[in-house]
Amino acid sequence: MNLTLLAPFGLAALAALALPLLIHLIRRLELTPTEFAALRWITERMRPRRRLRFERPWLLLLRLALLALLAVLLARPVLTPPAASTRSWVVVAPAVERPAAHAAVSAPEADWRWLAPGFPRLEDIAPTVDSPVSSLLRELDADLPADTALTAIVPQELAGLDGERPRLAHALEWRIVPGRTQDTDAPAPEPARRLALRYAPEAEAAQTYLRAAVAAWNQREPNRYELDAAPASTPIPADAAWLVWLAPATPALTQWIERGGVALVAAGAAAEGEPIWRDDSGRVLARRQLSGRGRLIALTGAFAPSTLPILLDAEFPDRLRLALAGPPRAPTHAPATAALPLHDASAATAAARSLAAARPLDAWLALLIAALFLLERAIATRPRAETPA
Repeated sequence: MNLTLLAPFGLAALAALALPLLIHLIRRLELTPTEFAALRWITERMRPRRRLRFERPWLLLLRLALLALLAVLLARPVLTPPAASTRSWVVVAPAVERPAAHAAVSAPEADWRWLAPGFPRLEDIAPTVDSPVSSLLRELDADLPADTALTAIVPQELAGLDGERPRLAHALEWRIVPGRTQDTDAPAPEPARRLALRYAPEAEAAQTYLRAAVAAWNQREPNRYELDAAPASTPIPADAAWLVWLAPATPALTQWIERGGVALVAAGAAAEGEPIWRDDSGRVLARRQLSGRGRLIALTGAFAPSTLPILLDAEFPDRLRLALAGPPRAPTHAPATAALPLHDASAATAAARSLAAARPLDAWLALLIAALFLLERAIATRPRAETPA
């Protein structure tokens, strides 16, 4: 194990070691002199020699040790494992066959592992379920010593990805072989969606814009969307995926949203929530906010072109669908060439990786300091005979 100081500037506190030395010297100078009659016959040429002596040297040593340990504690010492010998690791995605992996990389002396939880050896049975590749690469990068050579063998079509390419401190050799990872996280086909519209008599004209939006959606995904338009007195259908409410708010509307519904409401000025629509001048047209388990999209004006000019925009159907459906899910399946991890060999990344297995000594130092303090107090407060000068 190697000793490392996380805050070496804390050793500047060692300057405080001069304090107990000065205290003991001052106490020595404050001794009370006693007159001796025989000293009158000693001339000035025969002055006694003076030696530098400290009062109670063992107490002084204890105080010096106590201050030194406090300075070391401020420097935050840790024990880090010794650097391992240079090795090489080859990790193979479960979708890759063993013969193809050995044909892609010739490294018989390397440590061959499956890119799966626990990183089992390649000789073990291949995992039957593909795992999140990005998370496993980050875990492996954090656990391996800094001097380990790392190679990953992956298929051409790779699953188990997240929204960001991994940033690894190790320089990774990325080998791509023919094949495809089974995307176990692929979403199931979405069912048909019903958009319910409930309106007051003065907002009946809004049906025109919503019917046009639903028709545009069905051009891309035929027969998937359906508009259910009715006056506000009509109950909200139980199978409605989304709701556009163009009438005064009611308790039924609030309960429907809090149970997990998504509704667009022309509620006048909406002071709270995240702005999602703005006009050309930057004025907020709609805000999004959470309400119970559901989401509320509150318009700042009426559902009409005079207050909502984006109704006449050709992109309004897409913007409305995105607002109701929420942000799209990050892709988990991509070509392996596009999923190549980034190499980040910055000092901060390397230091964080090397200190991941460090063992701090703060607790042990604190116990030792407490023991020395109690011992120092016991010696300092013990009665002693005064030595006259």
